Amino acid sequence: MREMMIMNLASVSAHALRLNRWLGAVLAMAAVATQTGCGKKAAADPGAAAAMAVPVIAVEAKLQPVVESLSLVGSLLANELVDIKSETEGTVQEIKFTEGQLVNKGDLLIRLDETKFASALAEAESNFKLSKATFERSQELSRNHLISQQEYDQAAATFELNRATVERRQRDLKDARIYAPFSGVISTRYVSPGQVIARDTRMTVLVDLDPVKVEISVPERFLS
Repeated sequence: MREMMIMNLASVSAHALRLNRWLGAVLAMAAVATQTGCGKKAAADPGAAAAMAVPVIAVEAKLQPVVESLSLVGSLLANELVDIKSETEGTVQEIKFTEGQLVNKGDLLIRLDETKFASALAEAESNFKLSKATFERSQELSRNHLISQQEYDQAAATFELNRATVERRQRDLKDARIYAPFSGVISTRYVSPGQVIARDTRMTVLVDLDPVKVEISVPERFLS
């Protein structure tokens, strides 16, 4: 009886082993069939394949210059701009320009009344000639020891003073005529003929617009 039971258990084990092998083969065939069916389905549906595709843009690589630009807001400035002012007091005698006129460097712009300046210069020149003659006589007398050193020094001082006065009067007469310091355009006129002006009176503005300057603020990271 015991031997029959052992034989039956052995038969059951062998049967179970054959069953497991058969189930494994069936499952393997089912998996292959499933994969084959899915592949055929994907191949039969081109829309699905297109949805999975990634679009790209292909450009031929080549060497070319690269330009880097920067847009900024700036201010236009004149190349030169100056207020034309009088260096002496006087009466405006003549105005030689019109507003908006283009003038050249050295052109006469305004002339003051030169009468008092010419008279002062003539007086200074007369005193200078007299002091010069006195100084020359003093030199001769001093060499012969006929005058004191004090008299000689006084004559020399008077001579130098009168010479400086002549130079100052010549400058005053020259300042009665105002010339353009550079070429440009005359702006607004602030004086009229016959007007008595003081020293440092603003008479007009001279502007040089050729070329013009541009003033901009550039961030430090763009300075290079």
